Amino acid sequence: MFLINETALIARSSDKILMFRLVLDDFTGEKEWQIYQTIDMGGNIYFIKGNKRIQIVTDDKIYFYIIDMETYEAVMENVMNNFMNCSIMMFGKKVKYGITFKTNEKSFDIYRKKYVHDFKVCAVNEDMDGSRGLPIESMDAFLVSNIDKIHFYNIHNFKIIK
Repeated sequence: MFLINETALIARSSDKILMFRLVLDDFTGEKEWQIYQTIDMGGNIYFIKGNKRIQIVTDDKIYFYIIDMETYEAVMENVMNNFMNCSIMMFGKKVKYGITFKTNEKSFDIYRKKYVHDFKVCAVNEDMDGSRGLPIESMDAFLVSNIDKIHFYNIHNFKIIK
């Protein structure tokens, strides 16, 4: 069972994932938990405070859901086969390392991302330590100052404009 922002509660029953929300009862004036969403699958849930994703691990597959922090609705983001045969999969906030383990076993496995790609490429193969950059939108260029030089680069192909 996981509490999200002290407003939503995610719990599992034997064959469903139940999501509850605190709702004010107009008649009594008290807050009570009401089911607002069910996910028809049994499995183990994992949620880390400060994150907006939950994982539901079943014997066959691992489901990744994103929680909308305004409505607290869970929307499926991704599904993968459970090739690790784990019963719990945990990721940290930065999704850099993952831990998997199976219930009633002594060991656990630690995984890390194999590739980290921020879609950044090397445009200039020089030492740019201490350089400053300035975009110039009217020219479709950016200006880069180095120790004793100033260069203009095209924003489309990153070549020097002479």
